[in-house]
Amino acid sequence: MLEAGKDDNIVEKKLTESAYRSHNFNVIPPIIGIIIADQYGNTITVFEYDSNDVDKYESIKSYLSGDQKNFLEIDLVSMYLSSFKIFAGQANIKNLSHLEIYGSNIKAQIYFLLEKFMVIIFLNSNTDLNSKDRAQVIKYCEDKLNKYEFEYRNFNETGSRETLSILEQKGKKWLKKFNVRYIQTYKNIYLRKHETTEELMNKLGLIIQSEINEYLNHVPEEIINNFSKDLKNKIQDKLFEINLNKPE
Repeated sequence: MLEAGKDDNIVEKKLTESAYRSHNFNVIPPIIGIIIADQYGNTITVFEYDSNDVDKYESIKSYLSGDQKNFLEIDLVSMYLSSFKIFAGQANIKNLSHLEIYGSNIKAQIYFLLEKFMVIIFLNSNTDLNSKDRAQVIKYCEDKLNKYEFEYRNFNETGSRETLSILEQKGKKWLKKFNVRYIQTYKNIYLRKHETTEELMNKLGLIIQSEINEYLNHVPEEIINNFSKDLKNKIQDKLFEINLNKPE
C-alpha cells in the first residue's frame, strides 16, 4: 500500500510538472507584474513577481522587449496604453472600464479605476483568471488607491514617494502569494481533470469498443484497433477541454 501511494505521488508530480511547463509557468509567472498609473499614463507604482532559485522570472519590460539590449521603458508602456482611454472619449465609446491585449507569450489587462487611475496587469498568456481572481486583483489595487489617494495624486512629492515605495514592496509580497496560490490551484484542477477524464474514458472505452466491433465486424482487426485508438484519443482530448474551474 505504501509503495502504491508513493508511485501515485510520483505520477501526480510528473503530470502537474508537465502541465506547468506546457503553459510556460516555469519561465513566465501567472501574473508578471502590475503597473498603477494616472489617467495620463504617468507610472506611479510597479510591483513584479521576483525571481527565485527554481524559476528564473524576468521583469515586465524584459517580456515586452525582443531586443535584450534595448528594453522598452515602463513609462512609455503606461503612456501608450493611456491613449486608448483618450481615443475612447474622442470616439464616443462610453463608460470604458477595461481593455485586454492578447499575445502568444503574454497578455495585458487594463482597468480604469476611480476616473483618475489606470491599472495594467501583465500576465502569462495561459493565465485564466476567473471572476473571483480578477475581483481580488482589482480590489487590492482599488483599496490602495482609495486609502492612499493623496500619495497617488501627488506622487512626485518626497513624502509620497516614500509611502509609495513601501506600497511597492508590499505589492511584491502580495503578488508572490497570489502567484503561488494560483499555480497550486491550477495543479489541483489539472489533476482533478485528469482523474475525471480517466474515469469517464474507462467507462466510455467499453461502449466504444463494443459499438465498433458490432458495426465494423468485417473490417480487418488492425484497422479497427487504429480507428478505436484514434476515436478514444479525440474524445479524451475533448473531455479534457471541459473547464472544471470554479464557475464564473
